[in-house]
This record gives sequence, structure tokens and C-alpha cells, in this order.
Amino acid sequence: MASQATWLTNDASCATHVKVIKLSYTWALHNFSLRHEETGRRIESSRFSTPVRGKACWLLELYPNGKDEASRGYVSLDIMRASHEKGDFLAEYKLSILDEEKREVHVQKMTSRFPPWGRWGFAKFIARDRLLKGADRLLPDDTLTIQCEVLAFVESVNVSQPMGAVAVKVPACRLSQDFGLLLESRQSCDVVLKVEGREIRAHKLILAARSPVFAAMFEHKMKESKLGRVEITDCDFEVFNEVVEFIYTGRAPKLNDMAEQVLRAAEKYDLGRLKAMCEDALSSKLSVETAAELLVLADTHNADQLKANALLFIKAHGASVVETDGWKKMASEDAHLVTEAFCALVAENAALGTGQK
Repeated sequence: MASQATWLTNDASCATHVKVIKLSYTWALHNFSLRHEETGRRIESSRFSTPVRGKACWLLELYPNGKDEASRGYVSLDIMRASHEKGDFLAEYKLSILDEEKREVHVQKMTSRFPPWGRWGFAKFIARDRLLKGADRLLPDDTLTIQCEVLAFVESVNVSQPMGAVAVKVPACRLSQDFGLLLESRQSCDVVLKVEGREIRAHKLILAARSPVFAAMFEHKMKESKLGRVEITDCDFEVFNEVVEFIYTGRAPKLNDMAEQVLRAAEKYDLGRLKAMCEDALSSKLSVETAAELLVLADTHNADQLKANALLFIKAHGASVVETDGWKKMASEDAHLVTEAFCALVAENAALGTGQK
């Protein structure tokens, strides 16, 4: 009798998902034509971070006249992983110059594996003569603006599925858009926010859910809760409208134009994420002229991240910063901040001295 074979089949497929974290960072170097560092001397940006294996810090290093003899006469530009976090990871980085219209030009891109304190970049990023000759376009107001984008490939996950399985399409979350539409429609509003004689109609429940200050105001039978009207006396209408936009949607589209004023409101109404967004926007505006003023602002409103970045900037550019009117005013009215900046500089020099022994 002939035997028959029995075949069992089990078709399957696998999809690999790679988690990618994207980070953008802008670095403005003012009075660039006056930077005549010798070959091998560099300028460092402040540190910026991505949440990779906890928190990976980066910084940019720019050599105005080349990093070595082979690149003399060029501007060299490196990106360094300034972190003690163990293990290395793959990252794609793009370095470019922003021209007078904020367009990316002279784009350089590469993918590399970064160990702790590893650096990669371009020794001949751009010829210094070419940069200076194109100053009208590349150095508006004598400012070189570097744009850096990092794509960090964090981890990959394999997901197995039987053949024929239909991928479920989950619609994108519309919570932010829907709450934005609710704000625009003004439906079922039960409170009026009066600012500079103008009114913003809103919902107590949403304001209270997002801001502990509004929550306390509406829960404790204060006059604002009884009357359904809140007088805002220390904020411009446009600024407070931006705050309300954030409360409803988590977005602040005009933030860059009014970050200082919004920071004050975010502090007052205990809006932590909005405050951090302001600190980020203001950190990108640090310059020799603004460093002291932003340090005072950060100290006044407990903006610790902005304060740390301002102190780092002042440590790197102290000789120029101390000549500004902002520094002189700070020395007169907020002398304790001069002491903090000095102590930070001394601590860094002491650490460098220890490392050299």
C-alpha cells in the first residue's frame, strides 16, 4: 500500500519598525568676520539633547580657520556626542548654512556611528574666502547661522504576523484639532477672559484641567468663578490669546515672536510645557547682546534651563558679553547673577585643570 505525505503549512510575515528621533538645532555666530582664531582653535555651541538611552547631549564645534593644517583657509564644522551614556548608536546628521531668507544652503549630510564623546564632521565645510565674499547672502548682519538636524536611529522591533493579516489603520489623534475647533466655535463657553478691553470666551473646565492656577480660581468660590469673568491685567491681548491657544491645543504658533512675554504668563499660570517651549525658543536667541538680559529674565521667572544655557553662553563669550549695556545693567541691579556667572567660570576652569593633571 502506498503511503501519502501530509503537508502542514504556516505562512507568516515580519515587519521591522525602527524608532527614529529627530532633532533640529540652530546656532547663530554673530560678528563672524571678526573671528580670526588660529588654525586648530574652535568655537563651541551650547549643548542640546535628544532622549536617546536616557538623554544624549550634542554640541557643535566650528573652526573659523580650519581644524588642522590640511584645512587651513576653510571653516571646519563638527558635531560631537557630548555624553557619558554607554554604548554607541547610528545617527544621520545634516549641517547647513541658513542664508538671509532662512533657506538651507551649502548642505552637508552623513550617517555615522557615534560612541560617547565621538565626533564627526567636515574639515572643509566651506572655504572662508567664499563665505566672506558671499556675506550679503551667507552672513546677513555679519551673522553665520548654522542649521543642524540629527536623526538618531534608536532601536528596531520585529513584529510577526500571519500571512493575509490586514494592517489596521488607526486614524491620527485629532484631540488637539478638535479642541482648537471648540475654542474657535465658542460653543458652550461659561467664562469670559477680559484682556485690554477685549474678550476671549472659554470653558472653565478646560482652563482648570490645564492650569492649576485657573483650577484654584474656579474651585474656591472666588469672584471670578461666581461672575464667570476673569480680568487679565498684566498681559497683552495677543500674548494671552497665544496662551489660551496653547491651553486648548498644546500649540503656540506665534511663540517665537513673543517668547519673553509668553514665558512670564506661562510661569504665572503654571503651564510647565509652555514655559519649557519658551525657554527653548529664547535659548536659540542667545547672543552677545542678549545673554545678560536673558539671564536676568530666566532668573526672575525660575526658567532653569534657559538660565543654564545663558550661563554657558556667557562662559564661552565672557569678554564680549561684559562690554554690553545688558551686562552693565545686570551688574548694577542683579549683582548676584554676576557672582553666579563668575562661579560657573571658576568651576569650569577648575574642572579643566583637574582633567589635565
